[in-house]
Amino acid sequence: MRNNLLWKLGLAFAALALGFLAILDFYSARLPRSVTLATLILLALASGILLLSARLFSARVDRLKKLSERMANGDFRTLPPDSTGDALAELRSTLNRTAQHLERTMSALEHERNRSAAILTSMAEGVAVMDAQERMVFCNQAFRHIFGLESAVCEGRPMVELVREPELLTTVRRALAGAVPEPGELERGTVVRQSFRVTASPLQAGETAGAALVLHDITDLRRLERVRRDFVANVSHEFKTPLTAIQGFAETLLGGALEDQNNNRRFLEIIRAHAARLARLTDDLLELARIEAGRIEIDRRDVSLAEIIEACADTTRPRLEHSKLELELRIPPDLPSVSADPRRLREILQNLLDNATQYTPRGGRIWIEARANGGESSLGVVSPVLSRAASVVVTVGDSGIGIPYSDQQRIFERFYRVDAARSREAGGTGLGLAITKHLVELHGGRIWVESEVGRGSEFYFTVPVSI
Repeated sequence: MRNNLLWKLGLAFAALALGFLAILDFYSARLPRSVTLATLILLALASGILLLSARLFSARVDRLKKLSERMANGDFRTLPPDSTGDALAELRSTLNRTAQHLERTMSALEHERNRSAAILTSMAEGVAVMDAQERMVFCNQAFRHIFGLESAVCEGRPMVELVREPELLTTVRRALAGAVPEPGELERGTVVRQSFRVTASPLQAGETAGAALVLHDITDLRRLERVRRDFVANVSHEFKTPLTAIQGFAETLLGGALEDQNNNRRFLEIIRAHAARLARLTDDLLELARIEAGRIEIDRRDVSLAEIIEACADTTRPRLEHSKLELELRIPPDLPSVSADPRRLREILQNLLDNATQYTPRGGRIWIEARANGGESSLGVVSPVLSRAASVVVTVGDSGIGIPYSDQQRIFERFYRVDAARSREAGGTGLGLAITKHLVELHGGRIWVESEVGRGSEFYFTVPVSI
């Protein structure tokens, strides 16, 4: 543009100069030589000024052109102000204001885009957006994690390549067709099952159509629902047995056995035993409910763990002598005191001792050990959790029947029994270990078990040391 303008100005000036020279040549004979020379000088000066003005004008136009090109490429740097006050100065001012406005608008849009991307990326729900051709436009980290796409690039790829779930694809296609599908559920995984609530909705931005897909993890919700159903079923089962026995023997007594001097007392003893079992079960359920609801307060104080262990051992010794079981205490003399609720700590130890007594055959042995550092268990297995310096590890071991490995992960669940018949026969409610686990965790400790079938079991729990 600049060269074309200069050429046009040059040609116009050349034509004007030739015309002027022709006129000057016609009158040169009648004018003095000095006038002619002055006229030629003035003509040369005018020509120079005109050419300079043309070059300056062309340079200003060229700078405006470059500013427009930069704005088109996203560079919104403005030009210095022009004080000439002509039309080009007004045009430069207008373009500068346009550039500043565009820069503010683009900055706001970029900030909004970055904020939206940060929100979507940090969401726990899996989010994905597809275009009308079922190509992935966006997917966040949670979505990639759900379908194992951490290292894959989602954008621009067909959804069928990334998500091999026919029901999910059908839901997306319905949303792309303009419908609003009902929320559904998706289950994934073989060993560890995951459940997701699926929501799809159509998107319409101008002439561009698409669909948004949201996957909300409801695995914990479904697990809690199963736990609730199992809990109701287990409670009903646990209550049904003693209630049936009480009802049956009461009807037998009312039917005439009350006058039977040989059996009436035995029937009443059975009713009393089952009533006592119901009372224990009710007490344990209320205790567990209070613990899980956070209504149990721990009265922490400095406690001598050695004294607690010896008190529980003294309480258990009559049962041990009756079953011909040997009890061994392994308490170092320099064992530090612990920060715990003494009543709750006794309850933890007593539950573990009762279990050991119940599942150890006659003539076996039970031991209680306390140590300030973790190490190898008496079964020769290295503990998966080593005690910290600020904790004491307490072990309650036995040489009993042991626990199968498949049951060790569930042994602390409510109503879970490895040997249900023997547990009920001994008066167990199936809630002791669940209560024990909660009480240990309320103290800031941890409990676990190591066991081999036929070799016995060792239950470990940690208690924080007094500061």
